[in-house]
Amino acid sequence: MTGTGPGDPGERLPAGPVEPVQPGGPRTPPAAAPGSAGSASAEPVLPPADADPAHDAEGAPLDMAALADYLDSGRSPRIAAYEDDPEARNALRALEHMRDLGRELVQVEADEADAPGDDFFRGVLSHISRESRAGRDIPLSHPDPSVSLALTEGAVRTLVRQAGDEVPGVLIGRCTLDGDVTVPGAPVRVALTMSVVWGDPLPELAQRVRERVNAALLRHTELRVEGIDVTVVDVQPRPAPGGEAGR
Repeated sequence: MTGTGPGDPGERLPAGPVEPVQPGGPRTPPAAAPGSAGSASAEPVLPPADADPAHDAEGAPLDMAALADYLDSGRSPRIAAYEDDPEARNALRALEHMRDLGRELVQVEADEADAPGDDFFRGVLSHISRESRAGRDIPLSHPDPSVSLALTEGAVRTLVRQAGDEVPGVLIGRCTLDGDVTVPGAPVRVALTMSVVWGDPLPELAQRVRERVNAALLRHTELRVEGIDVTVVDVQPRPAPGGEAGR
């Protein structure tokens, strides 16, 4: 299912703002979401061996297995190399949401033959790994012409992912910005894939995602977004209340 529609600029996004940076300077993404997945009992889900890896601010490949282990530990003791690196924090935030939704879905595993398996989570994680990279610089205006500000493409993809993931039962997969984002005022289209938990009508769910994403982009960027394309690629069964699935 796909769709494109206008957003709602008035909708509130409970995420922290994306901090602009000077091109070539430190990369600063949205503030980290509270909470952790320290109590998760599921085995770490790793990206495919041939996945294009994300890199930290120094250009070194991110070790997604190590990040998963760090989440398992409750992010304690604090590892500065992860917490102080924007690309690593982006990946940690996305991993946390994936695991939160994953814990809901594994409740049906004993009773549902089509409960999500490792391939489902590996696919999402491979997108997180690729899209945590900084990518292109997206310019921001400033009243002082001598000041040059920009957001990184990776920070904007993280913003889009966080906005979409705020819709209950939604897990954003792939996120792309189509267009020349380096040119102020150039038309841009946002393309998203998402997996959903069965329940709400899919057109309404996709529209809520578009509205949140559009509101976030209007608030934190100056991109000229001409459309937001949402494709539902997977539907998972909803866990029964009280763990009574299949009874």
